[in-house]
Order: sequence, then C-alpha cells, then structure tokens
Amino acid sequence: MIRSMTGYGKGSASTELYDIQVEIKSVNHRFLDLSFRMPSFLSGTEMKFRDVIKSGMARGSVTAFVNLTKKPAAQNIRAIDKNVAQMYTDMLNDLKQKLNLGGEVTLDILLKFNDIFAQPQKDEGDDDTVKAVLSALDEAIIDINKYRDLEGNELNNDFDIRLFELGQFVDEIEKHSKDAVRIQYDRLKERVDKFVDANSINKERLEHELVLISDKVDISEEITRLRAHIALFKKTMESDKPLGKILNNIVQELHREASTTSAKTNLTEISHISVKLKEIIENIREQVQNVE
Repeated sequence: MIRSMTGYGKGSASTELYDIQVEIKSVNHRFLDLSFRMPSFLSGTEMKFRDVIKSGMARGSVTAFVNLTKKPAAQNIRAIDKNVAQMYTDMLNDLKQKLNLGGEVTLDILLKFNDIFAQPQKDEGDDDTVKAVLSALDEAIIDINKYRDLEGNELNNDFDIRLFELGQFVDEIEKHSKDAVRIQYDRLKERVDKFVDANSINKERLEHELVLISDKVDISEEITRLRAHIALFKKTMESDKPLGKILNNIVQELHREASTTSAKTNLTEISHISVKLKEIIENIREQVQNVE
C-alpha cells in the first residue's frame, strides 16, 4: 500500500514525577533522517528511541519532540536530609549545655535551617521515565502512520487516474504508429526517385537500405515496454513494503521510453501525444517523491 512521508502524530504518558508529551513530524527525504528535541538527561537513551522509530517508519526526515513537565507535587515537596538535621540537633544541644541555656531543640527550630532539606537531584532518566517516554513514542508513531496512510490513499487514487490516462495515450500512439514505418519508407523512396538516377543504383540494395532506415522509426518495442512499466507500477502499489524508491525507478523507465518514442517518431500526431505522455509521467514522478 502507498504511504506518504509527510505527517504529524502525538502521544502522551505519565509517571509520578512527569506528564510526558511526544510529538513527531515528518517530511520528504531520500532516506530515514532522525532528529530529537528532548531534555538533556534523556540523551543517553536516544538510540532506544531511534530503534523504535526505525521499526515503524522507513523513510522521511523525522523530528521527535519529547516534552516532560514536572508535576506540581514533584516540584514542591523536598525531602529532609536526616544526617544534616541530626548534625544541627547535636550542635544546638552541645551549644545549650556549654552556655547553660534553657529550652529544647524542636522541629520548629530545625525547620529554620534551609540546608536540612535535601538538594533536588538531577534527573538521570530513570527506568520509569524512559518506559513512559517509549510508550508515548509508540503512540505517536501509530498516530503519525495513520495520517501518512490517509495521505497515501490519496496518492494511490491519483496514481490510478494518471496511469489510466497514460494507458489511453499509449493506445493512441499505437494506432498512429501502424502507419509510421510505411510513411517513412514512402518519403525516403520519393526522395531517392527524385534525386537519384534509378538506372545507376542497385534496386535490391536500395530497398534493403530503405527498410533498415524505416525500421528506425518503429516504436512497437517502446509501446510494449511502456505498457509493461505501467502494469508493473500498478502491481507494485499493492505491495506492503516501502515503495517510494521502487516506484521512482519505474517512473524513470517510463520517462526513458516516452523520450525514445518522441525522438524516433516521424509523425506530428505521435510527437504531440508524446508531450502529453511526458507531462503525466512528470506529474507522477513529483508525487512519487512523497511516497515512503
């Protein structure tokens, strides 16, 4: 089936610490070109993310945006460093004894020392976070591929119309080509009779040369190959694997045969149809650039 390289998808997940959003955007590219926009503490897991995208997308310039928003509770709650609190308690009790002070070392007093609260550790991309990002990434890939499949279906319909038009033009060329060789032979024969003394040449040799020259305008093989390439294009569209490169090669062959047909013909009618033929092939070629 045809799948476009252009698309957008998103996925989400959540952990105790984060709300996670993953967005994927893709545009045309000859190969699979991946780039990421995500927090630096996840950079060590980029290869995992690449492998996931490679398993779901074959071609395109793909950018993945990974956004992690820390939940309010995770931002506001800070753990108490018990070792520091114990040091302050011992220090204050020692000071109380030395200075013969009254009162007790209470929690209210300890809370006035900011450094008893543990400094927040840098996020290092723990397993739960990575698993959640991978889950959101999977969801985003499914979403973008739905989008790309819809666009691919539109491309498929367009190809069907263009290939039908190609087939009609090839049929027209074939009708005109049946007289092309005879017309070329008659023209050459007329010129020879006009400029060369018939008694001074070998008529059998002349006939042979005229036939050889006339055969050079025979486009029956090109017509056969054009039809074969059209049939191959249609058959290839039914495949489940990525088709962009294969279809592009077929289009190149179609263009080659159309150009040869135009160059060999000696009839104005065929020349005009060949121009239309190449216009349609060029349109198909432009659309094929969007196929994965």
